[in-house]
Amino acid sequence: SVPKTDMVKSKPEDGYRESIMQKSIDFSRRNSYSDLSERKDPLNGLVKNGGSKRNALLKWCQNKTVGYRNIDITNFSSSWNDGLALCALLHTYLPDRIPYDSLTPQEKRRNFFSGIFSGRECGNSYNIRAKNINDMIQLERPDWQQVMCYVTAIYKHFET
Repeated sequence: SVPKTDMVKSKPEDGYRESIMQKSIDFSRRNSYSDLSERKDPLNGLVKNGGSKRNALLKWCQNKTVGYRNIDITNFSSSWNDGLALCALLHTYLPDRIPYDSLTPQEKRRNFFSGIFSGRECGNSYNIRAKNINDMIQLERPDWQQVMCYVTAIYKHFET
């Protein structure tokens, strides 16, 4: 038997008070700074449970490109070095403009230019210049911040 001193008595009002407090917290969250900043930065909508935007965007890329051959996105650098990940991502939105089935990992230049110029439907919203493409083609590990910038622009253009 449990000693009487260890028993916790709860009053019916406690459940009601707890419910009111929870609703108040939920209301605060909905109208918080993070909610307002989500309107300004759509990537905030990808972030769950306090994770980073970078990891959330990476997960989004992985989910968008499931089933594409030669794609294994694990980072924002070497996973993008042959241009196929960029093409696969754009192909999910522009299947008639990106000739994904005819692309191979060995044709980096063709892949990047196919992705970039076929995806011009976005206008210049992801601001990729030929110089940047040449850098990405020559590097085994493209600059992850540059790649993330391109992917963010694609996300913002098509998802928001």
